[in-house]
Amino acid sequence: MPVALSDKENNLTNLQIELLKSLRYTVSDKQLHEIKSLLRLYFIEELDKAIDKTETERNYTAEVYESWLNEKKSGHTGNTSA
Repeated sequence: MPVALSDKENNLTNLQIELLKSLRYTVSDKQLHEIKSLLRLYFIEELDKAIDKTETERNYTAEVYESWLNEKKSGHTGNTSA
């Protein structure tokens, strides 16, 4: 018998709660692996979008990253970000 938890009675995120509601049945190990892969890909794509957005907003280019690496190697700590 499923136990109902209110949002105040647990430490789960809204995503975790929805996943628990959606996946109330047993799946094979293969299906579990596929579900985990889909979730992993989704979050990788979201992270990639967030990085792209930040790079655009801050005008980060390959040259900026290269200069940071060179500063690190030479011991300088100046910030070349916009």
